[in-house]
Amino acid sequence: MKTFFIRTFTAVFLIAYVVGMLVLEYFFNSVCGSIFSDLLILSFGLLALYEVYKSFTKAEIYMFRLPLFVLGVTLYPVFFLLEYFCGLGLIGLFISFIFSAALAIGMFAFSTDRPLSDLTSTIFAMVYPFIMLASAYVISSKFCAIFAIVFAVFMPVFCDSFAYWIGSTVKGPKLCPKISPKKTISGAIGGLIGAMLAAVGMFLFFEYFNVLPKVGYVPFTDTPWKSALIYLAIGILGGVVSQVGDIAASKIKRCLGVKDYGNIFPGHGGAMDRIDSIMYTLVLLLIAFTIIYAV
Repeated sequence: MKTFFIRTFTAVFLIAYVVGMLVLEYFFNSVCGSIFSDLLILSFGLLALYEVYKSFTKAEIYMFRLPLFVLGVTLYPVFFLLEYFCGLGLIGLFISFIFSAALAIGMFAFSTDRPLSDLTSTIFAMVYPFIMLASAYVISSKFCAIFAIVFAVFMPVFCDSFAYWIGSTVKGPKLCPKISPKKTISGAIGGLIGAMLAAVGMFLFFEYFNVLPKVGYVPFTDTPWKSALIYLAIGILGGVVSQVGDIAASKIKRCLGVKDYGNIFPGHGGAMDRIDSIMYTLVLLLIAFTIIYAV
């Protein structure tokens, strides 16, 4: 019973934090731009980066701390400044990442007793989770921030929930027993259904009924049924990449010998445990939106 209350309280806190930041984004977007959604992403990104570092340390793989610190401190400011003044935020992400990676390589070159795994793990942590999650900055600046973040959060949530409900009910053959013994093929199919339902819900809420007209959302097409098909396609792809993200996180944790990346959220693990699927979904949405709005 105590565990149940702890998990419930933590879930309520997380929901309140995310919703609160999105509400601030909605009311102050005209004044502050996408600052609140960016800060939401940055807070989870920094926590996740720290958790990955600690998890690798427990496995006796010691990353170079200075390059990770430099990336964590400079990535968003460089992105923001270049995006605000030049519209080149994506270049800012690249500059910050390349500088931090070059710093890590330089430190490795001048070290005398550091194995190559220390360098590769450092660069790995820069990409996973930090750069993948930073794709949200680009989405927020180029497209509708609230729409993109809600999409990136709820699609994995629906995917995971339906995968659990259908998988635990239908059961059947395992999907990847050596990586995640509880996952089943029926659950994976259920996850696809959940992601598609989430995508349809997003279409109805933001485009068909236009519930939040002031949010700045731009319809995918001029024809509702064409937009609906695009949403369904994103839902299918989202269901796949969301589950790939979850399985990838499980594989990494199994290799490191840890159950959760952290324990900052009692009963739910760490920040990284909450965003493993969201990171993949953000990358998908960045690619999808770039193509959709460019056509």
